[in-house]
Order: sequence, then structure tokens, then C-alpha cells
Amino acid sequence: MSAEELEAWFMDNPWVVAYITILFIGSLASLIFLIVQITKTKQISEQPVSSWKIQDLDFAIFVTAVVFWFVISGYAIFRLLGMFSEPGADLGTGAIVAGGLVLHGGMLAIFLIFRQMNRNPNEGPINPRIIPLGKSMALGLFYFLASLPIVYGVGLVWGGFLELLRRFGYEVDLPLQDAVILIQETESAVGFLGLILLAVVVAPIVEESVFRGGIYRYCKGKTSIFVSLLISGLVFGLIHFNIQSLPGLITVGVCLGLAYELSGSLRVSIFFHAFFNLNSILWILIIPDALVT
Repeated sequence: MSAEELEAWFMDNPWVVAYITILFIGSLASLIFLIVQITKTKQISEQPVSSWKIQDLDFAIFVTAVVFWFVISGYAIFRLLGMFSEPGADLGTGAIVAGGLVLHGGMLAIFLIFRQMNRNPNEGPINPRIIPLGKSMALGLFYFLASLPIVYGVGLVWGGFLELLRRFGYEVDLPLQDAVILIQETESAVGFLGLILLAVVVAPIVEESVFRGGIYRYCKGKTSIFVSLLISGLVFGLIHFNIQSLPGLITVGVCLGLAYELSGSLRVSIFFHAFFNLNSILWILIIPDALVT
């Protein structure tokens, strides 16, 4: 898309310009306010998140079970659905959504089982602060906005690095995330709503419970907050199986953990995650393919 075509497209879609402007101003203001707030208090949280006091072997089994379920169940679901469809035919959005619900449902069940089996009277609550739903949503929006300059900055640097590799003759052709392709190609209204439900409600609840409520809290009992944030963010990024978005996903994972630690409530990171996924879906829907190619 040429500069003239790009300008014409934005002129025809002023609401997109308004959305970008609001997002830019809101994210910059939120990040500055957050930095000032942390600098003034000189501490991460007044009510820090407690560590998950689970035995090392049990935690290793927990992580193995989550990864095993994530990989094996996904493969089994698609194989099973393939048995009931014609060879070479698309499984359909409904089948994909059903598979995603089973996948996330199993991950959540594994976490809840291990958490119940490893109760410790000396362990603090998973939410040291009880924040009302409305305030949790507002804080989630705040931390989401504050994270955008960092996440987009990492994405730009990574994109520039990949482009540099291409200029030096390296073949770098990384595929889009499956979720992106599904949203772009979905024609069924019911299927689209199912994808929205999966991305904005189910995935944030399950993934925050597993990665922040489980992995981050365990790591916090073994090492520093910084390293714990990095480890939980790294696992969060790797399990999405997409190299093109990996640095950005790791950064998002770190920011989600920081929001959890700063707020003392898993609800806040869940809302943060939901807003992030919703924003990503909006970008997929409003930005034409020619703009990013």
C-alpha cells in the first residue's frame, strides 16, 4: 500500500484515527503515571502476592501435565474432529472453538487439582487484595494501556531485526498465529462470537490462573520477583507456539505478572489479558491486509 493509498484509507476511516489517537494518549499517560507511582513508593506492592508453597517435584509434574494436556489434547481433538469430516475439509470455526474450550478447561482443571492437593496453612491467599469487580476492570484497563508502549516497542524492534535478516539474504517467512487467521477468515456470526468468548473470557481466566496464579507464584518462592516475572512470561510466550510474536508475547506475560504483583489481585491481570486480546481482535478487524504487507 502506497503512502497515498494509506492516507486515503485513513481519511475514509476517521474513527480508526480517533481510536489510535485515544489509545496512544491513554497508553502514554498510563505508562508515565505508573512509572511515577512506582518511583514514589520505591516498592512493587504494599500487599505482595504470596508464593505457591508446592513441592518441587509436584510443581514439575504440574507443568508437565499442563504442557502434555496442551499438546496432546489439541492433537487428539483435531484428529477426532477430522474423523467426522471429509478429507481435506476445514474443521469449521465451531469445532475450533469447541476444541479451545476443552483445551483451556483441562488446563484450568489441572491447576485447580494441584492447588487443592497442595494446600499449605502457611501459604497466603492467591488474591492478597479483594478488589471489587468494577475497580478490577478499571485497573486492568490501566495496566493494559501502560503496557502498550513497551509491547509495541518490543514488537517494532523484533520486526526490524527480522527485516534486517531478510536483507542479508536469510529466508524469514514466519506464519501468523492460528487465532489471527481464524478471525480473518470466519464468516459465521456464531463462530465469530465463539472466538470472541474464547479469546476475551475463557483464555484470560485460564491462562492467568495457570501462568500467574501457578507458575509465577511458585517461581517467586524460589527466586526474585524480576526473574519470576521473566520465567512466567517466557513460558507464557513459548506455549503459544509462534516465533513471529514470541518477543511480544513474552513481554505481555511479564507485564501481566507485574500487574498481578502491583495490584495484588488476579482479577486485575485477567481483565488486563481480556483487554489486550480484545484490542488485538479489533486491530485484526479494522486494519486491511494491504496495510501490513
